This record gives sequence, structure tokens and C-alpha cells, in this order.
Amino acid sequence: MLYKPAMSEKLSQGQEKFGADERKWRDVGTGLSVLDLHEENGRRLQLARITPQGRIMAHKHRGTEVMYVVRGSLVVDGARLKAGDVLVSPPDSMHRESWSAEGCELVIECSPDDDLLRS
Repeated sequence: MLYKPAMSEKLSQGQEKFGADERKWRDVGTGLSVLDLHEENGRRLQLARITPQGRIMAHKHRGTEVMYVVRGSLVVDGARLKAGDVLVSPPDSMHRESWSAEGCELVIECSPDDDLLRS
């Protein structure tokens, strides 16, 4: 599935420009909101916001996940990630429930086929 912005400007060489605020944030529960920026060839690029005390449910990666912490902090499998940190998780790895005491904002590149697990 290829995500298309509601309003965009076509540029040269097939490029497309749009404002992130033109997209729709999805509230996925537990204090987590996700903005899908782009999806193509089995890869998805997202912005994620976690409210203070919010959580990301346990999940298994179908492909490599790259997570960049833009602001705040997040505890993933006992490791505290802070702004500027990058976490790369290989295919078939799992995260237990992750949480943020202060809230955070992330950029995530992942597979759209990751599996939610029972916590």
C-alpha cells in the first residue's frame, strides 16, 4: 500500500512535497499516536508521539526496524533511549512493551507487517 498525501505538490523527477500536518495522525491507544509518512516496497516511514506514561505494545519485527528519538525518552527492553539515540532491531526480533515516562517523539522506519504480541 502506498500512502498518498491529501494535498501535495508535484516536483521534478517524480518527487512529491507535502506538509506533515496535511496527513492524519492515528490514535492507536495506550498514549501512542502515529503519522504514516510513506509506505513502499515493504517499508513504512512514520512519526510517532507517545504521551507521558504512554506505551508501545509488545511486537515482533518482520523486517529491520530503525527508531530515532527526536525528543523525550523511551524505555525499550530495559534500555533508556534519549533524544538523538538510534535503535536498530533486526528482522524477527521482539520488543516487550515499551514506555515513556515523560513522553517522546520518534521517527520509525519499519515493516508494515510487524506482529502485535500479547504483553
